[in-house]
Amino acid sequence: AMADNKGNVLPGNTDFEKLEYLCQRTYKAQAVWFLNAFWDSFGEGEAENLWNYVHKAVEIDLDHREAGTHLNEMEAHRLLESFDETMTVREMRTYLRQHGAIGERVKNVPLVHWWIAKYKVDWAKMVNASQGDNREAIEKAQAMLESAQAALNEATARANEAANALRQAIAAEDAAKAREAEAKAAEAAAVAREDSAKSAEAAAVSREQAAKSAEAAAKAAEEQAHARAEAAKASEEAAHTRKEELAAKEIELEAAQAELEAALAELKAQEDAYNAKTAELTKKSEEGGVVSRNRAKNELAQHLAEDPLPLRRAKITMEAAVKKADRARNAVATARVDAEAAAEQASKDRAAAEQAAAEATSARQAAEQSRAAAEKARAEATAARQAAEQSRAAAEQARAHSEQAKAAADAAREEAERQVAAAEEFLHEEMSKPGQAYGALWWIERELFEAKKYMPTSKGGIAK
Repeated sequence: AMADNKGNVLPGNTDFEKLEYLCQRTYKAQAVWFLNAFWDSFGEGEAENLWNYVHKAVEIDLDHREAGTHLNEMEAHRLLESFDETMTVREMRTYLRQHGAIGERVKNVPLVHWWIAKYKVDWAKMVNASQGDNREAIEKAQAMLESAQAALNEATARANEAANALRQAIAAEDAAKAREAEAKAAEAAAVAREDSAKSAEAAAVSREQAAKSAEAAAKAAEEQAHARAEAAKASEEAAHTRKEELAAKEIELEAAQAELEAALAELKAQEDAYNAKTAELTKKSEEGGVVSRNRAKNELAQHLAEDPLPLRRAKITMEAAVKKADRARNAVATARVDAEAAAEQASKDRAAAEQAAAEATSARQAAEQSRAAAEKARAEATAARQAAEQSRAAAEQARAHSEQAKAAADAAREEAERQVAAAEEFLHEEMSKPGQAYGALWWIERELFEAKKYMPTSKGGIAK
């Protein structure tokens, strides 16, 4: 974009060229020209809306900010959505083409294009509209505004910096004084402890010898505890191994018992079949014809002639074997339960032994640390007191510098407030004169209003 032109006349041989030139000026310059052109008809009532449009465009235009002249289509859609506008960019361009303001291929969206379509103004009249005969006054007001804004910004920054530095210096000084008092008290207490320690030196020597003996005993106890822990761990592993062996044996006995019970069932089945056949042949020998009874009697005699004694003996032997296997399985199951209990107890014993070993180690380490800490106390207290005294002196010096900076910042703020008041008075005087570029003056006054948000309300500032 070309540099913003502050002249009262737009360059160009035709109205179209003048509009194109206006579109290359900044968002603010487009708004000021538009307000100057239509101030008396509707511009004064719409000035705040144009202000909002310009600042929203600056917010959206991340690449150019205040120096921007146009938005792309996507940025323009965001602008219109933020103000709930119903007209689209396409509809705006259609209106502008119908009225000869743009050609066929237009990619960017200057704000003045939007305002021409929104307010349905005569754009040719606008580009040739008078911008007032007070150019020197406007430039003077703009210069006064910029000077006041710069002074306000610098004064505000210096005042904030000085106030923060003063608060920090006062807090640091208070903290340093507190640390100094604490260090002195600690030093006094350390001296008292030192005197008491000297008088008790003889007793301390004997306690040291006792402590060394206790330390040796603690080391021995620690070693014993670790040994017990290792033994408990080995016992635990053996118990778990025994438990697993008994579990396997129990499974083996259960399988053997199952086989014995199956064999016993088979013997019982054979005995039942023998008895059933005896009963059947007996019944046939007593019923039916003579021939059939005689045949049944012969078969019964042959059947009874077979010796059932081996079957009965096998049954008795098998029943005894089943009972024996059941007793063995029950014994193994009981032993397994006992082994599980022993393994669990061994685990508890190992954990207790490990905890005892850890406690013995901690006790020895604590004794060593306590002895070392007593040797350092007085030297640290003295060093802390000396550091606190130095810190307090530095804090007092920083506070003095901060108070000087605050006084200078207050003077700068008063000068900035004076410049704001002078600019305000000059603007009011110019706005009361006829034939002025009221849009430009209103815009400067509006910027001055924003600047007053950074002044104290007691000095004419306004709340943000």
